[in-house]
Amino acid sequence: MSVNHGTTRYAELMLESLVRHHPDRSSMRLLVLDNDSPDVERLQRFAADGITVQQSGYTTTAAVTTHGEILRDAVLADSDCDAYCFVDCDVCFCRDDTVDMLAAELDAGPDLFGVQASWLKPDGSALAEAESPRRPRSEISERVRPLPDGAWSEPTSYAVELQLDDRIHPFCAVIENSPEFRSVVENLGLSPAAVQCERGGKWWDTLGLLTQVMKTHRRTWRRSDVGVIHFGNVSWDPQWAAEKAADRERLMRQYTRHSSR
Repeated sequence: MSVNHGTTRYAELMLESLVRHHPDRSSMRLLVLDNDSPDVERLQRFAADGITVQQSGYTTTAAVTTHGEILRDAVLADSDCDAYCFVDCDVCFCRDDTVDMLAAELDAGPDLFGVQASWLKPDGSALAEAESPRRPRSEISERVRPLPDGAWSEPTSYAVELQLDDRIHPFCAVIENSPEFRSVVENLGLSPAAVQCERGGKWWDTLGLLTQVMKTHRRTWRRSDVGVIHFGNVSWDPQWAAEKAADRERLMRQYTRHSSR
């Protein structure tokens, strides 16, 4: 399943490459959850490939990320799966049967709850460890209103360490539909989460809290050698937007099956 947040042109490339590299999709149910993107009708042509596009109930103008909420709702709505494959819309598959290989790795690892693809850059090279997010710090300011009609308190600020790399990343990950996973989804969800404390406050990105809870069940995850191209942050970070768009269009020209329709 994938969430489209005003990134339809990237979603087209993702779906084109997925169809090309997964000719046998008989064991998959393919779902795109759209946040009321203005050009989502461009994806309707993929219905012939068994891909369903449905509205998520959210828009592209939400004040905070809705990614984890949308994935949670979709998982709870469809419990009859062996595993879930979460794929960002700004991904391009570049190897046949990528999802099947990730699923095979998951099946072969009894201690694994999930397997994540490696992050490849648009030229196909691997993202170097030094290029990935490390542990930046952020200052969070909040006010509390004890009663619905009460007054807001004065703002309190505290610093947290952003745990961006200590998690399985949903840009392309296969996760087992285990009782432990479902319990986390039902009771905690898949959204970002923060922990407040004077020493060592932390903030985990989407699936980050899931990763920490699964550790308490002695379940871990693995980064596969199998990779997918991931542009990264195209829905909210304008940095390098033109460069990414040029790479997207270059890759799209390699997947022209649908473009002639």
